[in-house]
Amino acid sequence: MTTNNKDVVLRLWYQELWDNWNIAVADDFLTDDYHLHAPGVPIPLDRATTKQVVAMYGASFPDLKHTVDEIIVAGDTVAARWTVRGTHRGEFQGIPATGKSVKLSGITFHHLTDGRVRETWLVYDNMELLQQIGAVPATAKA
Repeated sequence: MTTNNKDVVLRLWYQELWDNWNIAVADDFLTDDYHLHAPGVPIPLDRATTKQVVAMYGASFPDLKHTVDEIIVAGDTVAARWTVRGTHRGEFQGIPATGKSVKLSGITFHHLTDGRVRETWLVYDNMELLQQIGAVPATAKA
């Protein structure tokens, strides 16, 4: 396994885990005590729960693809600003598939130890996602 932190995040987190839905790879690059801090979730998710969340998104948005717009590496921390695009083709949080396209931007901070991700902080606007699939009305813009 590579010990290049940028490569671990780009290749394994975004390409393999999220874009190719290769959930098995999570056991190779997420530490045993991994934690994901996600918006709207009151407690950090462990590795097993993170894999379940990835599988849920894969079933809901099977063509989801990330573009990493910017990445910054500082020691064992990798920060990425990304845009994701996909189509709502399966049930998502109880909302039946709509066939609507989504485009969402977010930021992740990954903290690594010995070439493996031990903690991820994820920031994105879940309300924007729900608005794009028509689950909640879009707010008026000023």
